[in-house]
Amino acid sequence: MKGWLSFIILLTGFILFFPGAVNADSATVQVNNLHVRSGPGLSDSILGKVHKNETFTVEDRKGDWLKIRWKKRSGWVAGWLVSLKKSATVVSKADYLRVRSTGSLSGTVKDYLMKNEAVTKIDEKGDWIKISRAKSSGWVHRDYLSTYSNAPAVNNKKSAGKLKVTAAVLNVRASGTTSSSILRQVRKNEGFDYIQKKSGWYEIKLSGSKTGWVAGWLVTTGSESSASTPKRSSTKISLEYNATNIRSGPSTGYKIVGRANKGEEFNVIAKDGQWFKVSYNNKSAYVAGWIVKETSDAAPVSTSGSLKGKTIILDAGHGGFDPGAIGRSGSYEKTLTLKTVHKLKADLESNGAKVVMTRSNDSYVSLALRTSIANAANGDAFISLHFNSVPSSIKANGISTFFYSSNSSYLASLVQSSAARATGQRDRGIINESFHLLRYSNTPAVLMELGFTSDVNEEKMVKTPSYQNKVSQGITNGLIQYFN
Repeated sequence: MKGWLSFIILLTGFILFFPGAVNADSATVQVNNLHVRSGPGLSDSILGKVHKNETFTVEDRKGDWLKIRWKKRSGWVAGWLVSLKKSATVVSKADYLRVRSTGSLSGTVKDYLMKNEAVTKIDEKGDWIKISRAKSSGWVHRDYLSTYSNAPAVNNKKSAGKLKVTAAVLNVRASGTTSSSILRQVRKNEGFDYIQKKSGWYEIKLSGSKTGWVAGWLVTTGSESSASTPKRSSTKISLEYNATNIRSGPSTGYKIVGRANKGEEFNVIAKDGQWFKVSYNNKSAYVAGWIVKETSDAAPVSTSGSLKGKTIILDAGHGGFDPGAIGRSGSYEKTLTLKTVHKLKADLESNGAKVVMTRSNDSYVSLALRTSIANAANGDAFISLHFNSVPSSIKANGISTFFYSSNSSYLASLVQSSAARATGQRDRGIINESFHLLRYSNTPAVLMELGFTSDVNEEKMVKTPSYQNKVSQGITNGLIQYFN
């Protein structure tokens, strides 16, 4: 009797120490150089950094922050900069089900599961399932487990039609307004059933019983796609340079599959960002859009008006007696930022935005005055443009974006990734810094470093109108994604 009593006490201790189901979801990082912090807030100390496409187990959640398992310890990351994937859940079909140290009957018994207890499945090998439960994990025979069957409710709202996303990335919001919270993001060419249209917005069906709203000017409906959407089947591109690289994918990081010369034409299959997908030797290949000339019998699809009603403050870094960084060939940062900011202004205005500039010529404007101009404009976003430089002994290149407050991090991630994608430059990620312009801005604000003039090749490139056009279009696309 005394032995059974000891067993019951021990078993009770296991049950109290290892509570119910554990949420062992996985989080995949969406940006480079994402800070891991000691707590769930921007004021908490930085423990280190994680990078784009790295995946970690989620241990806890607090507000918009996720606690992840990282380097054999725990840390917190911003939840809006990762994608979350739900883990599979299994349920014990028996009381006192043994949890073993290895996937075999010879494994030592570490724990017990009670009937109907739900746990997270993290691995499987043959007839054995590895499960996670609180701070321990172990192996259970699959014959004694069943799949968790708490099926989501079905969305029974009647569909009014179908639509397809036309933007590269489109925000799905809680209501039909750009000020409402973002539920998730969807990608170009994804299709959805919509329930209703209201004030230019569509309510679409999501998984289970959920719905969300998307901007009507960034989608096409079934009727529009057949009647009013411009056709691109006759679109062609003509190369403008000899020995143009033909690549296997839409960036300079993809393998070169061939080369072609000036004047050669290709039929366009699709467009991916700044790259054209073309037919090449009876296969698909990609050509950079900034080194070709596009011809088409149909008018191109326009996003004109997609920033209508938005006020964007643009800040060209340095100016006047402050030249900023001086490049290897003697270029001035103040000149490059001003040229780029004028191109960005034109792109934004062509998409319906109102633009306010802190300086429009080669004049010196103090940091305090720049923030005063920005705050007085009562704008929707503040973008400060710069070019970077490091000592000649250090090799560095690429684009990076800085932000200060949490309400600016999402804007930073979008303009950063879009600018890097448009230019094909190295994506150095977003960085949390306490710069004056960012710290004292009353609106979501970012400071972008658009390249290193201390690098001979990068300086030569960022001085070209072609590069300034590409980076301006990239930033514009990022703002369109942010507001829609």
